[in-house]
Amino acid sequence: MGDRSESKPGKLVEAYRAAVLLRLLTGWGWHRVWRALSGLGYVVSANTMRDWLYRSRKPRFTPTSLEKSLFYHRAYKLALEAKKQHPEWGHKRIATYISKHLPIRVPATTVYYWITGRSKPNITQIRPCPALGYLVGVLVGDYIRAKTGKGLNVKDNEFAEYYTRRYCEVTGVKPDVHLDVRGYCVTYENAGWLRELWYSGLWRVVAYVYPLEFLKGLYDSEGSVTPLIDWEKQRLHYVEVSLAVGNEEVKECAKRILKEHDLEAEENYKPSQLREIKGKKCVFRGAWELRFRGWDKLETFAKLIGFREGERRRRLELLLRLRHLSQRKRFEEWTKHYIKVKGRWVERAPNPRA
Repeated sequence: MGDRSESKPGKLVEAYRAAVLLRLLTGWGWHRVWRALSGLGYVVSANTMRDWLYRSRKPRFTPTSLEKSLFYHRAYKLALEAKKQHPEWGHKRIATYISKHLPIRVPATTVYYWITGRSKPNITQIRPCPALGYLVGVLVGDYIRAKTGKGLNVKDNEFAEYYTRRYCEVTGVKPDVHLDVRGYCVTYENAGWLRELWYSGLWRVVAYVYPLEFLKGLYDSEGSVTPLIDWEKQRLHYVEVSLAVGNEEVKECAKRILKEHDLEAEENYKPSQLREIKGKKCVFRGAWELRFRGWDKLETFAKLIGFREGERRRRLELLLRLRHLSQRKRFEEWTKHYIKVKGRWVERAPNPRA
């Protein structure tokens, strides 16, 4: 992880935002937060951390959509309570009061509109919970590549529906899933707070707190499971679980979490290449592939991570059922359900007579 030292311009705010998020998600004391952030590359002194968490001292910065989603609803409640208890207080004094009780500053003008009944927070409220880890795993995979600019954009309806349920756990709002003209499942929620986790680098904090939930979202987005077959002898020897990642920092994060759970993965880099798909030339950017093999690891993966995406989940379930068969019998059972077309395994259509 890169050094995000407090001595560098602008880095102090980054470290503060990370400290606030980590404290909110875990409830840890200053020392544990400080040590965790040091491991994530944010370097601040112990005194600075205590000042932030216990003495209400904070660097000046404008709250982003993320901080607003985390704290504006609480700030609004504090503002109304303060005005009720202290009618003589003006909006500036109430803004100062909020700043002492919350890790962000709310502009005095915003407080004025709140206490005069002219507005209230019109932003999604985030509830810290493990489902946030899943959303961030999807975020660093399929979400940031969505061509719609908003929401998720995937082929599998089971994946999309599961994503919306986890999104509802975090926000209390369940997005609708729409089918576009290409047959893709698309959600159109305007989750600026979620994208802010990516642009700010704070996705690392969420992945640190909810590592397995993070991997579940990432594997649903970018993972695969494949049998390794000896075609000449018609035997299914092993299975391979792989993960394609285009960002080096995400790759290192995933690799570390896998290793911590006895799923140490081999790493291979595939450079960018030009391919022709349906008569159109497409550029595929370089990506890292993390993969591990073996039936024991497959069972560990299924227990800890698995797939919610429908096609991959069905593959995984079938391969687990085949584990204790002979290699030839595995091959026979696998090819009853799948056929290889242009280098890809495709599910056979169900037999209506079966």
